[in-house]
Amino acid sequence: MASAEGGEVFLFVPGFFGFGRFGHPDRPFIEYFARVEDALLRAHARPAHFVVHEPPPAGSVAERARSLYDKATEVLRDGARRLHLIGHSSGAVDARLVAHPGYKALPARGELIERVASVISVSAPFHGTPLARRLGDTAWLAAPALWFASILASRRRLRLAGQLVGLFNLARRAILQKPTPTDEVIAQLADVDEETAHQIRRFLDDVARDHRLVQDLTPEAMGRMNQSLGNDPIAPVSFVSVAPRAGLSPRAFLSTPLQRLLFDVTSTLAADTPSDGARSPQGPWIGGGHIALTPRSNDGIVPAWSQTLDGRAAGLVLGDHLDVIGHSAADGATFLRSGSNFDDARFRTLWAHVADAVRARG
Repeated sequence: MASAEGGEVFLFVPGFFGFGRFGHPDRPFIEYFARVEDALLRAHARPAHFVVHEPPPAGSVAERARSLYDKATEVLRDGARRLHLIGHSSGAVDARLVAHPGYKALPARGELIERVASVISVSAPFHGTPLARRLGDTAWLAAPALWFASILASRRRLRLAGQLVGLFNLARRAILQKPTPTDEVIAQLADVDEETAHQIRRFLDDVARDHRLVQDLTPEAMGRMNQSLGNDPIAPVSFVSVAPRAGLSPRAFLSTPLQRLLFDVTSTLAADTPSDGARSPQGPWIGGGHIALTPRSNDGIVPAWSQTLDGRAAGLVLGDHLDVIGHSAADGATFLRSGSNFDDARFRTLWAHVADAVRARG
C-alpha cells in the first residue's frame, strides 16, 4: 500500500448498514469490501493509498454525506493529491453529494471538489429503491437481524443449525423489543473473539437506534433530491449489478434455505417500474453471463433503473447486491442466494473495469 503523501487515494464508501472491518490484526478481519483492494492491485491500478470510510451505518443521507466530507478533508489534509471516491450502494450517493457543489447541506468545498479525480458507483440507488418504501419503519427490527445473518455468512458459519439457533434468539429478543443479539450469541455463532463480538454488537445497536436512511432512499425522496441538484460537474461512472429474478429454486432452497428466502423476499420488494426520470441502463455486459433486462430487473436490493443517473452504464454485471463486493455464494459468504453463479473471475473482471475507469480519469 503506497503512502498517501503527494499521491492518489482510493476512498471506498460502504453502503446501507456498511462498515469497514471487524476484528483486530492477529485475527481474521470481517471486511465490507472483501478482496476488493487485492482485485484492484491485480488489475494493475497504479500505486495508490486505499482507505475505507466508516459512515453511520443507517444514518440519514445528510449525516452520511457529512461524515464522508469530514473523512475526505482529513485524507487531503494528510497529504493526498487526488481522490477517487468509490461507493457501493448508498455509499455512491454519499460520494456524489460530496463531489457536487449543488448539495448545500455541506460547507463550500471548491478546493476539495477540484481534487476529486473520479466518482465510481457500484450498485447505486441514485433514484432510490422501492425496497425502502415497502420496508418502511419495520427496518429498525429487520435490519440488524438481516445484517447479522450476512456477518455469519462472511464467517462461513451460516449453516442450518446456526440459522435456526440464531433466528430463535433474534426472534425472542425482538419480542422483548431488543432486536440485536448479545455479545455472547455473536461470539458463539460467528466464531469470533469477545472483542470482535463487542464491535459487531455495537454496530448492530447503531443500526437499530438510527435508521433514517430507509426513508431517505425511497424513490420519492431521492427524486426530490435529484431535482434540487441539477447536473453533476463530476459525472459518476456507474457499474450496474443485476441478478436473476426471484422465483422457486428447489435446489437453492434445500441447500441454503434462509439465503434463498431472503433473496426472494428482498428481490420481490425491490421490483418496480422506473420512477420519474429514471431509465433502464444501457452498457456492455462484463465478466461473462448476462440476462434480458426488464423494467423490474434488480440485484435483490436496488432496481437496475436506479443504478445510473441517466441510463448510461460503464458496465453491467450478472450478480446480486453483495456479490460485487466479494460476498458471494462461490466464497460461502453471502446472505443472498440469487442464483447469479457469480464467481471469482467475474468479480476480478468487474474490479478490473473499475481500475480502467480510474485510470481514464486520473
